[in-house]
Amino acid sequence: MIAIGLSYLMRNHISFYEVQQGWIVDSDTFTGFILRNEAVVNTGQSGYINYFVNDGAMVAREGNVCMVTTNAGSGVQGTADGSALTLNDSDYSDIREQVLSFKKKYNDSDYASVYDLDYQLGNIVSNIVSRNNINSMSQADSASGYTVMTADQSGIVSYSYDGMESYTQDDMTPELFSARNYEKTQLSAGMKIDSASPAYKLIYDDNWQIVVCPTADQYKRLKELDTVNLQLQRDNITVSADVSTFQKDGTDYVSFSLSNYMVRYCNDRYIDIEIIWDNHDGLKIPKSSIVSKNFYRIPADYLQTEEESSESGFYSVDNDETVFIKPVIYAQNKEYCYVDCADIAEGTVLKKPSSDETYTIGETEALKGVYNINKGYAMFRLIDILYEYGDYCIVSDKTDYGVTLYDHIILNGSSVKENDIIY
Repeated sequence: MIAIGLSYLMRNHISFYEVQQGWIVDSDTFTGFILRNEAVVNTGQSGYINYFVNDGAMVAREGNVCMVTTNAGSGVQGTADGSALTLNDSDYSDIREQVLSFKKKYNDSDYASVYDLDYQLGNIVSNIVSRNNINSMSQADSASGYTVMTADQSGIVSYSYDGMESYTQDDMTPELFSARNYEKTQLSAGMKIDSASPAYKLIYDDNWQIVVCPTADQYKRLKELDTVNLQLQRDNITVSADVSTFQKDGTDYVSFSLSNYMVRYCNDRYIDIEIIWDNHDGLKIPKSSIVSKNFYRIPADYLQTEEESSESGFYSVDNDETVFIKPVIYAQNKEYCYVDCADIAEGTVLKKPSSDETYTIGETEALKGVYNINKGYAMFRLIDILYEYGDYCIVSDKTDYGVTLYDHIILNGSSVKENDIIY
């Protein structure tokens, strides 16, 4: 949040800014197109389909995937013979997990998650119905009228398809990255299917790619990387991915290769991802507030502590007299101390401890800061800039003689001078 108030300086209209806790996130978001090593498997006969394995489950080579029967089951409304559904502990656990996950992540601005829950629960129930139907029909005299389909390879089974299963990087176009007209078909237990139509999809391994179509600046940034951390926004998962780039018909693309979490997105073709380049928190101030002020720069090895007072300062030499002076040290690093030019006279000679070496005050350095007006006049306060982005920057809240939360500072720092009175 940003609070901007109004004050007056010598009849001029002056705006101020209230320092707030803040953060700056430099990130890029993309809608990616998912590529997998997958294929749709068609049935050899028409009939009613029921499944042996759950959507997203692993199946072994020559393992049973589904049964196509000439007799109609009753889909999610009941079993083929009209008997009640039988649920086992795993079924209850799956339902509980989906509901708890939905409850944890739900917010009013993402109502689409309700449809995701409906789909997930419907899929669980469909698999329960399918298992019950298979058990029922396998025991019936009419069970001879069915065909069991087995997997030609091991892989992960999916019961949705969209016609893009064979797509590769060579098929990429900018138009593909709009999901506006995207359609997919969801298969379910008890559904009637025609001969030579899709019965299921088989994904052959856990490797997958997320392809994005970036802007020129995004492409330039990503091209320099070998790996990057992606945030998969739906589940708020951060995962490391290998980065590669390619061109197709003059358009630049970036591919992120992953080897985990694929099964969570096995029914998706599009995925929202975010790359966070930098994330800094501290005190947020506008760049327009920043000004510079000259300070005397004194070598740090001239600073020492007075034995009597335990205070830090310098030994000043005036003729034959040595005096311990204690100007305010506004900032210090390994090399230098910085003193307000108003606190010590130019030309003052300092003596290094335990040495005959001297240093004459005169060299200055400009330090960045802002004008604090809490007391009704412009006081210079130092800032330590951690990160800059756009019109704002994040500064440290631990700087001596710096700004603190809720300080009022001049919004346009160049519009006033130090010690100007604010009316």
